[in-house]
Amino acid sequence: MKTPDMNDTLHDGGDDAVRDRFDNQRRRYHRSGDWPEPDMAVQRLQRREAPTLPIEIFGERWSRCIEGFAEASACPVDYVAAPLLAAASSVIGHARWPRASETWAEPPHLWCASVGDSGDGKSPGTDMIYRHVMPEIERRMAIDFPDQLREAQAAIEIAKAKHENWKSEVRDAIKAAKAPPQPPPPVPEEPMGPRLVLSDITIEKVAMLLAHAAPKGVLMHRDELAGWLLGMTAYNDGARAFWIEAYGGRPYRVDRVKHPNPIIVPRLATGWHGGIQPERLAEVMREADDGLLSRFTWFWPEPIQFRIGDNPPTVEWAVSCFDRLRMLDMTTSANGPQPLMVPLTASAVGRLERLGKLMQDEKEFTAGLMRSAMGKARGLALRLSLVLEHLYWSAEDGYSAPPDVIEESTLLAAARFVSEYAMPMAERTYGDAACPEPERHTATLARWIAKEHPSEVNVREMQRKVRLPGLKIADNIHAACKALVETGWLGEPAPGSYQQKPRAVYPVSPRLLENLSQ
Repeated sequence: MKTPDMNDTLHDGGDDAVRDRFDNQRRRYHRSGDWPEPDMAVQRLQRREAPTLPIEIFGERWSRCIEGFAEASACPVDYVAAPLLAAASSVIGHARWPRASETWAEPPHLWCASVGDSGDGKSPGTDMIYRHVMPEIERRMAIDFPDQLREAQAAIEIAKAKHENWKSEVRDAIKAAKAPPQPPPPVPEEPMGPRLVLSDITIEKVAMLLAHAAPKGVLMHRDELAGWLLGMTAYNDGARAFWIEAYGGRPYRVDRVKHPNPIIVPRLATGWHGGIQPERLAEVMREADDGLLSRFTWFWPEPIQFRIGDNPPTVEWAVSCFDRLRMLDMTTSANGPQPLMVPLTASAVGRLERLGKLMQDEKEFTAGLMRSAMGKARGLALRLSLVLEHLYWSAEDGYSAPPDVIEESTLLAAARFVSEYAMPMAERTYGDAACPEPERHTATLARWIAKEHPSEVNVREMQRKVRLPGLKIADNIHAACKALVETGWLGEPAPGSYQQKPRAVYPVSPRLLENLSQ
């Protein structure tokens, strides 16, 4: 829809004709019949629809708990389930490993990422875990630590005194031309307090905690994952390699420049949970695929309408369940604490094998990040099956023994989550991030229009007040608006009054607004 040019009207009969032509143009902007049918697909880019979380897989009690907290937090259930799974896997930690065969076992630790725009409910969805459950679990973990610390400090002072005496004996021996005595044992290091949730921390500190204070593992949490993913190598070139290794649970050695003894981590594995916005996710995924991102399970539901919950649920039940998981211990051996293996039943092994073959076949028709995600699907199902089995157990009444096998029904629940939710969600996440930046900007503006129903898009107001991701520069806003003109969402900038330059204001299609209001 072209705006009349002042030079084109000079031959039309003077001022009255010019004014009439501008008035007719303005009136056309308000008649839906003069507008083409808008292309609604412009909002979605290559993004597939969000799959529905199969919440039944959590069992009746945990499903009700997740739904209750989601309602109280005004967020989709996905944003409660993601931190719950990551936290439960970390609290179980190396106390239990799922085993599919004599040669295949995995740590249970899960990496979960909540994706969504600001205001979609990512952070409120974490409140049950990070404000209530995990702080209480950490407090219970540390109840005996003050006594242990006092005993350790006394032992350290005794060891220091023995070293001072030894030094004196060495000097005396040298004066008497005698052989010096053997040194006493080294002074022990002061113990580190139990830790469970970590955020901004060096890889050396993480390694020390896993080696000495948290042998079962820890949960890493960042409210904004993009900062960690984009800046992890700022202070240590080996950080990315360290975190790639921190998924498999294999032995790891960290050499320290200022310390003669390396840190030996018997099983390097942590849980992970964080949030990220789609625009930042696109930045992160421009990096080469080295397997780090495919370790995450993505949770990116459609937003829901905001409402304030009337009956916020209590957290005591969730705390009691997590406390049962906390009390799971590693087994003892001559080589130190070891995970207790929890095998799949024979029928569960068959189900896992079928899933693995299915993912292997589908992987042949994919590439890039999606190919990596499918390669990790069978391992994800194995890990999740152990976590679900123990969540079911934690929700039981009474004091039954922990699970000693993973049942076929539990493996089927985990396989359903992987095939019906995790893989489709990965397609949604990776497909969106792969779009060129101009298309992303166009879709961002389209989604804002669909949400706000404005009658016009004022470039200056968009730049100064609205400030959408990627649309804070006038040129980007103009480019997105022009793309929406082509799709029937907007018209060309509306003319100003007679003898004024047209303003940078794009009218919104009345036909579009009618469609959105239906």
